[in-house]
Amino acid sequence: MTHFLKTRLSKGFKTSPLQHPLLSSSLFIIFAVIALTIGFSTGLLELVSLESELIYILPLALFIFPSLFEEVVFRGLLIPNDTLLKGYNIILKRSVMSSVIFVIWHPLNALTINPGAKSFFLDPWFLLIVFVLGMVCSLGYIFSRSLWVPVIMHWITVLIWVLFLGGRNLVLQ
Repeated sequence: MTHFLKTRLSKGFKTSPLQHPLLSSSLFIIFAVIALTIGFSTGLLELVSLESELIYILPLALFIFPSLFEEVVFRGLLIPNDTLLKGYNIILKRSVMSSVIFVIWHPLNALTINPGAKSFFLDPWFLLIVFVLGMVCSLGYIFSRSLWVPVIMHWITVLIWVLFLGGRNLVLQ
C-alpha cells in the first residue's frame, strides 16, 4: 500500500504542469470568476490589504499548508493518475467525491485546529466556493496528470484570499 501511494504521488509530482496550460488556465479563470462573484455579492470577500509582520513568510507557509498538503491528500491520494483513461463518468465521480471530502475537511478544520476560521469555514457560500475550487483542482489534476497544477491553483487562490480579500489563515493567529 505504501509503495502504491508513493508511486501515485511520485507520478503526480514528476509530471510537468505545462502539458495543458490553456485548459488549466481556463479552469482557473472560470473558478476565479465564480468565486469572486459569489464572494463579493454575498459580502464574504472584501478588498483588504493584509498588514502583518508575517507577510514575508506567508507565501511559503501558504504553499506548504494548505496548498501542497491538501492537494496531496484530496487529489494525489484520492484520484488515481489514470482517471482520464476511464471516461467522463469516472472523471466526474472522482472529481465530485474528492471535492465533497475537500468541503467536509474545512468545517472539521475550523472546529478542531483552526477556530479563528469558523466565520469563513462554516459559511455555506464559502463552502460552495471551496467545492468549485475542489472541482477545478480535480479536473486540472485529472487532465494534466500533474499534482503541480492543483497545488499552484490552490496556492494562488489562498495567497490572494489571505493577502487581499480578508481571508484567514492559522499562521496569522
